[in-house]
Amino acid sequence: MDLTPWIDIARTGTFEDSNGREHTFTEADLEAIRAGYDPAKSEAPLVFGHPKDNAPAYGWLHALKLEGAKLLAQFAHVPAQVKKLVQDRHYRYVSMSLSPDKRRILHIGLLGAAAPAIHGLEPVEMNTEGITINFAASPEEARPGGNMPTEQELQQECGKLKAENKALEAKCEKLEKEVEELKEDCKELEEKCEKLEKELKDESSDFSAFKDKQRAARVQALVNSGKLEPAKAAETISFTAALAKVADPVNFSTPDGKQEQISAEERYFRELEAAPADPRFAASFTAPAPGHYQTGAATVNPGDITKML
Repeated sequence: MDLTPWIDIARTGTFEDSNGREHTFTEADLEAIRAGYDPAKSEAPLVFGHPKDNAPAYGWLHALKLEGAKLLAQFAHVPAQVKKLVQDRHYRYVSMSLSPDKRRILHIGLLGAAAPAIHGLEPVEMNTEGITINFAASPEEARPGGNMPTEQELQQECGKLKAENKALEAKCEKLEKEVEELKEDCKELEEKCEKLEKELKDESSDFSAFKDKQRAARVQALVNSGKLEPAKAAETISFTAALAKVADPVNFSTPDGKQEQISAEERYFRELEAAPADPRFAASFTAPAPGHYQTGAATVNPGDITKML
């Protein structure tokens, strides 16, 4: 008997039949098909297409076996003319017709342009040893061996791509709008930052001027109280301004014995202010009034003095 090699005719997965209905095959389903096939009782023919009366037969399904997730078949009595038609690529695919309960094979059909319900079939190849049919690992794999999609499949894919492209364009438009809004927000924030920096600079300048005035006033008070030599006033102002730049605080003991942390400038001022006054400097600014000056005396008119001469 002239038998073909073992051929993959089905695998596990979910597929759509010619009427658009989905069918799921498990390993248990494939095993049930295998176990239920008995060529001694009813042989399944190899036919062209899917004829309703399963005729004429161009070969017979001799046996089935299950290997993991695949159902394999072996055919007998395949004519040379059928091999020639397959070799000339007139029939490139294979499909399986089942009984309504999906347990009995009615026939195995060779297909031309029509796509099989089980996705991913490679084109059928015929050689002197028989028919070789391979299934792809999954429906998502690229069509191998020149298995071209149908016009309907191309139209569906084209429509899908157009819809995806339209969605991407809408998404890009939305993103571009968001970018423009972010640019406006950034511009507004930059303007606010510039304004705040200017205000901060102005306030810093005003505060610096206030500190300079306060420093000069304290130095002048030291001079007026006789605690600082007038000639050292400018030097003291410059020195305390330099101390103001020291960031780390220093310890200072108050008259009541408490410890507190103050700036280096403040400590220096407090030390000067706590020092005793120097009579030499104090006399220059707090000298008593002349002896002939009497507080509360009547105002003397120079004209009256002249008349008395």
